[in-house]
This record gives sequence, C-alpha cells and structure tokens, in this order.
Amino acid sequence: MSKIKWKIQPYLFIVATCLLSSCYAQIDYFSSISGMENLLRTEEYLLQSFREYVRASKHQLQTLESELHRIEMEYAQAARNTENYLTNPVNVYRLMKRLTNDWTIYEERVQADDAAKTFLRQMAEYRETLSFPSQDDFEASAAALARLQETYHLDTEQIAGGFLNGVKYGTSMTWQDCFVLGKQLFYLEEYNHTKLWLKESMQRLSREPYYKHPHTFEYVEDVAKSLLNLGDLETALKLSDDILRLDPTRETASYVRKTILSPVGERKPSLTTNPSYYHQTEEFETYKKVCRGEIKPSSAQLRTLRCRYESNNHPYRLIAPFKVEEHSLDPLVLTFHDFISDTKIATIKHMATPHMQRSTVRDVVTMSKATDFRISKNAWLGYQEHTYMLDMLRDLHDITGLDVTRCEKLQVANYGLGGHYEPHWDFYLDSEYIQEGLGNRIATAIFYLSEVEQGGATAFPYLNTAIKPKTGNVLFWYNLHRSLDGDYRTKHAACPVLKGSKWIANVWINDITQPFTRPCLLHNDNEISRPYATVK
Repeated sequence: MSKIKWKIQPYLFIVATCLLSSCYAQIDYFSSISGMENLLRTEEYLLQSFREYVRASKHQLQTLESELHRIEMEYAQAARNTENYLTNPVNVYRLMKRLTNDWTIYEERVQADDAAKTFLRQMAEYRETLSFPSQDDFEASAAALARLQETYHLDTEQIAGGFLNGVKYGTSMTWQDCFVLGKQLFYLEEYNHTKLWLKESMQRLSREPYYKHPHTFEYVEDVAKSLLNLGDLETALKLSDDILRLDPTRETASYVRKTILSPVGERKPSLTTNPSYYHQTEEFETYKKVCRGEIKPSSAQLRTLRCRYESNNHPYRLIAPFKVEEHSLDPLVLTFHDFISDTKIATIKHMATPHMQRSTVRDVVTMSKATDFRISKNAWLGYQEHTYMLDMLRDLHDITGLDVTRCEKLQVANYGLGGHYEPHWDFYLDSEYIQEGLGNRIATAIFYLSEVEQGGATAFPYLNTAIKPKTGNVLFWYNLHRSLDGDYRTKHAACPVLKGSKWIANVWINDITQPFTRPCLLHNDNEISRPYATVK
C-alpha cells in the first residue's frame, strides 16, 4: 500500500502550485536553446544530492529508489548527447516539469526526516547558486508543444510516446506528464489541446497496475470534470462511471454524471479556444501548410527556376563563382550555397552567445516588446568587431552589387523550444521606426549558422515556398520594389523548430546608399504587390 501511495503522491498538485520560480532571479530559457545546458547541470547536482540522501535513508525510503532510477536513466540519456536531448521539445518540457515541480515534491517529502537535513541544506544552496526554469519557462514550454502540435498536425499519442513525425527521439511521457501538460494548457486556455492531453493521460493511467486504486480516483475525477467543461461528454461520462463502479460514494464523479444526464438547457456552455483574428485567417492557414510542406510551388513556377554559378563580373569570382539557387524571380528570392565557412560560423556564435536576449518586435506604444508572436533570443554585433563579419558584407556586395556601407548591426538569433516568428515583413511600414541616419531595409540576407533536423524553415506564404536551413547557406531577397515601396509579397515567417537548434544571422541592407546600384525604373513597379497588403 505505502509503495503505491508514494508512486502517486509526488504528482498531487495543480500546475500553478509548489513551484520554485519565486526563489531566484531568472532569465527565460524557453526562447532559446542556447544556455539550456545549465538546466541539465542543475539536475546533475540535484541528482547527486538526492542520491546521497536516498542511500543514507534507504532502510526507511526504499520506494524512492524507483523514482531516482527513472530520473537517472533520463539524465544518462541526456548526458550521452546533450544537444540531441535538448533539441527535443518533449524532453525540454519534461526537464522543466521535473525542475519546477517534481524536485520540490521530493524536498517536501523528506522535510520530517532527520536524515534529510543535509539534503535540505544542499537544496537551499542550489536554489541560490544554480539555474532553474521559471514559471514562465514552464508555461511557455507547454505552449510550445501545443504550437508544434497545431502547426505540424502531430498526433498526441505519438508525441507522448517520444515520436516526432514518426521518428523516435526520446523516452515516453508518463501519464502524470500528460496530466500536468493538460492542466497547464487548460490554464493557458488552449482548450482544444487540453482535451487531447487529458484523454491521453487517462489512456496511459488505465494501463498502470494501480489504475483502480483509490489514490488515482481524484485524478480521474479531475479529468472527467475538465472534459465536461470542454464538451467531451462521452469521455467524461465513461470516466465517471468507471469511478462510481469502484466507489459509489465519490461526489465529483456523481456530479459529473448527473450534469451530463441532465437536460441540455441546464448545462453550462462548453469552453472553447478563441484564437486571435489573424490566426483564423486564410493567410495564417496557408503559412502553416507551407511549413508542413502541404503547399509547394507549382510545376509551372519551378520550370522557370534554375541553379547556376554567378560571378557578378567580379574578377575574383570569375575564378571562384558563387553557387546560386533561385526560389522566385519576382520577387527575387535566392539562396547562395556554401557562402560562409564553419570556422566563421563558430566564431560568430561564440561572440553572440554572451549577449543573447529575448527577441522583440516593433510596437506602436513601446517601440519594442517581447511577444508570443516571436520566440527566440538574439544579439546585435557590430561588423567592425571581427574581420569575419566584414567578410560577410564584402561577399554580399560581390554577389549582389549592393552598397553595404550602411547596414544595421548583425543580428544573431537562436530559436528555442518551438521557436518561431509568425508572418511579417522586414521592411518598415512606418518611417518613424527607421533608425536615424538609415533608410528602409531594401534587402534581407539570412545566414544559416546551423541546420534543423525538423521544422524551422523560412516560409513565404504568398510564394508557396519554404526554404530549409542549411549550414553555410544564405537566403537573400529584396524587400522593396525599385520605387522603394514595400513589396508585400515578401511576407515571410520562421516556421516553429520541431527538432533541433536553429541559429541564424540577419543582415539588413539599407536603401539610403543604393540610388546608383539599384536605380528606380521609369514606371511605378509597386502595383503588383498591393493586393498582398491586406490580410485575407
């Protein structure tokens, strides 16, 4: 009996309670993979202290060993290949869950035990000295899983089983993991995904030998009541009936059953997710389809495109031409292959890492703010800080002919758990946002500093095109017509990173020095893109 009780009790909580996040100053971890290794190191120290405590108290706390073994196995898998482990969104979610919830519960369990004094003292020290995720990190990791599931149409059972798009990456989630995730999503008002994860938690619990033990009843009742509120009456009734067959005195199960069988008019309306206006548009749906690869350029479009060598009449490039791949001719979107070396990439990432901060977007009131619209971290580097960055500008000049003497600073970005950037334009719609001494962004060059195993493509919804990151490549396009009006067809997005760590460096070339390199035409050429200025 006591063994079963211990196995269940660590999870007797609601997500918003008993968290460590109030105990430490915190930067967010969810918005970037960079720096997340600190969380695994935190768990390494916690495991060491926990292991010592369990060994000292083994005669009283033998049931702790099974829990310890489970976490050690998880950590051992992570230690074998840290990057592979931390780029799996399910692993990151479970790591944050353990550090924000489970470890606190272990601490509380041993508070009354004299043998726990050393463990509790070490835990207090760790709170002050080690990295822990905050409540915001924990919630954001849940929201990221929901975003990935929505964007890529991922099956709940497959994700819980450790599969992403059919590829097995890690260990399966427990029923408790699924239960907590479902409760988090309920709190975040992601009701559609709440139903999926709560039902999955019950499916997994039903396969456990202690499913019919009284200690599980409150979990099943909690799920039944939540599903009642979400309108899944069939599952809610089944769960309630299961409980009442085992214990007819359960009040919550009786309430759920009575409510479901009452006249329809007496029930409360079901809770439903209310996405923003933009997330309900045809444009946003097209963006997700492009990310999934369901929409691609037509055969007619592809027949006009080619791969070629290009020297741009530069003397040196006559000997070592650039490799150019065309994605669109109007607007012009190109990839320059093998444009930057691994040595330069490593140096740039090393320089940027200490300065990484949460990415922001322009806002009418605050000018710049963090938002769920964009999940990543970035750093700004001056080109004069290293010759490698000057080389990047030189090579861009050689291939495009554009004047690169007036560029914004190099922006290096790393996308975290489910990291993305919803459809947007790079050019400034309002001149008040333009930095003093600069003009609008005539062109964008994205240097891919890493590859992404799944997801993370740069998508152009209006062009039905998604370009997958490849280390060393550069994606280039013009944001402005020759008239210097914005080309609305260039709206683009960073698809959510499903598996991997996406690093990029953005170069925005300014229009103020281009009158002779890209002169205006004799006619206005911006009419073709006006229909794309309005969201459909």
